[in-house]
Amino acid sequence: MQPASPSIISPARGAGSVTLRGVFALLLALLLAAVVDAQPTAPVAAQPSKKETDKKDPDKKDPVKPPEVKWPTDINGKDIKAVMEDMGHLDPTIREFAARTLPNFGPPAQKGEVSKLLLKRMNVERDPTVRFAVWNAVGAIPFDNEDDNTEALRLLINVIDTGASGGSSRYQAVQTVSMFGPRASGAITALTGVAASDASYETRRTIASTLGRVGFNETTGPNMKALSSLADRFARDESAAVRMESLQALMLLGPPWDGVKKAGMMMPPPINTKSAEVIVKYMKARVGDPKMKREGLEKDKQVEIWARLVLMRFDPKEVNEENLDAFARHLTGIEVGVKVQALQAIALMGETAGKKVNAVANLLSEKDQPIQLTLVTVQTLAAMGAGAKPAIPELKKLADEMKKTIDKMKDEERKMALDLIKLKDQEKKDADNALKGKENDRKTGEEIVKLIESVIKHIDEAKPISPSSGSGDPSKKP
Repeated sequence: MQPASPSIISPARGAGSVTLRGVFALLLALLLAAVVDAQPTAPVAAQPSKKETDKKDPDKKDPVKPPEVKWPTDINGKDIKAVMEDMGHLDPTIREFAARTLPNFGPPAQKGEVSKLLLKRMNVERDPTVRFAVWNAVGAIPFDNEDDNTEALRLLINVIDTGASGGSSRYQAVQTVSMFGPRASGAITALTGVAASDASYETRRTIASTLGRVGFNETTGPNMKALSSLADRFARDESAAVRMESLQALMLLGPPWDGVKKAGMMMPPPINTKSAEVIVKYMKARVGDPKMKREGLEKDKQVEIWARLVLMRFDPKEVNEENLDAFARHLTGIEVGVKVQALQAIALMGETAGKKVNAVANLLSEKDQPIQLTLVTVQTLAAMGAGAKPAIPELKKLADEMKKTIDKMKDEERKMALDLIKLKDQEKKDADNALKGKENDRKTGEEIVKLIESVIKHIDEAKPISPSSGSGDPSKKP
């Protein structure tokens, strides 16, 4: 089994103490999504016979069609032609606003007259701020005329190739090319050329991210030039942020295909092991190879975790005890960011990582750890499915402890409400705000308890995919 390709998971950029409010909205949404996505699909009902389908249920209404998108015909009192005229205004502020407005007209902005106008502005616009707005419009609007798309891409590629190192033009051009997605595969050579050595780490990071978006073809799969550049040049960049971005791009693209995907094929072709081996060698250089007694070159723990994920994704044989142990070891350190990355790696492995359930479950009993780490731990257990069954007692214990905390918070709220009556003016206002904050904390805690209980239910009902997943008593140290 290969680890699944992630959506976009940003590397932890340090972790400090956080309040209960502010951090939970995203974390709770992610946790809920993990539980929902992990639910088994409903069995497919038997197809009714033609005779049955011909009969109409008089009480059954036809499904309601979603409303069609109605694009505006005028914005701020101007139609598209008036906005196009503003593109030639003497005032650069008006030209910039016009460029940023055009994409909002939808399909009418894809027409030839608009694309020709934007191409003209790409060539003649002198003001950098306006020019970048024009590029953004070009990236946001897929033109009806394919030749115009090609010309726009050519102009952007030229900037990437010839732009000043460390300058904003190259950076903005790369960002715009990223908006083209797979349509910009022709930019891969420029992205992996002189621009790959740009003085700005943020430009290099953006190039790595862009290669992950333009380097995939639905018929032929990942582009080998993009894969090789990400695994070599960008994965050994001096900036950890660039290295991390390159590894996430590799995970997004996946291993090279042995053949093409034909129409009607549900699954992609098998891995081209010979081409994938190129990437595997680069990753082994990053994480080390115990068999060859070679120490890994990667010193950043979070980046090293993602290098192992890439290794496992490109070579299924690397989904082994050695790499799973490496993830588990990172759960025992003191760096919260590293723990989060290790948990996310284990979550991507799903039930396959069931043997490391003890290492994950032990985090639930750690005291004074940031609450977001606890939530990521719960999310990871949900992703492990049946492999996380031994962790159910720890999850129940966590839910019970949180319920006790919530009960105490209710008592504090009642006391604060009584004290509020005795106060006046500003003191009363401050106390009222404090009470509302306490109520918000309690409600957030109640939502967390509900989610933990839903995770327990999901794990309890999950059926094992393989007989080898899961292990032992989570109360025992791994």
